[in-house]
Order: sequence, then C-alpha cells, then structure tokens
Amino acid sequence: MIGRLDEAGDQVQDGLAKALPDARTIQIEVPDLEATYWTELREGHMGKLQHGEASEPNIKMRASSDDLVAMVNGELGLMKSYLSGRVRIEASLSDLLALRKLA
Repeated sequence: MIGRLDEAGDQVQDGLAKALPDARTIQIEVPDLEATYWTELREGHMGKLQHGEASEPNIKMRASSDDLVAMVNGELGLMKSYLSGRVRIEASLSDLLALRKLA
C-alpha cells in the first residue's frame, strides 16, 4: 500500500495531505500471522513499515493476510472490504473519510 500511494502521484498525495493535515500513526494487525505493523502517514506520504505495535496509533486496521495481500494488489478495495466487515478499522469519522483516498 505504501508503494501504491507513492505511485499515485502528487494530486492524490496532495489531496490526502489536505484531508489529513496532521500526522497519523496507522497500525495494521494481521491476526492469522500473529503480526502487527505500523507506519506514519505525514503530508500525504507513508513512512517505512515498522514491525510491532505503535505507542499511540490514531488508526487501527485489522485484516487477514489474504485480504491484506488482495488490497495491496488492488484486487480488494479498502472501503468495500471495510463495509463488508472483512477489514476492521478503528478511527475517527474524519479519518475514515480521508482514508477513502487510499482505496
């Protein structure tokens, strides 16, 4: 997902930066692998993926490894998988709306 955002171009990154002007820590839990990762989203760009739990994540995502791979490959949309319950996201309403730009 980090690579897809980098490839999305300035327009998407600028829009995301405007929608989320403050840095956000995003934590991704993959229960079937018993793994947790996190990254920071700042100015429309995601930082390096870190292993482990973030100290104070603003956005928490929980997805199976299969669903996560499908999202990364562009085969499964973030919002559609969230609305269907395949992916769980804990975030403020404003952050959820801004995350649509990542889908």
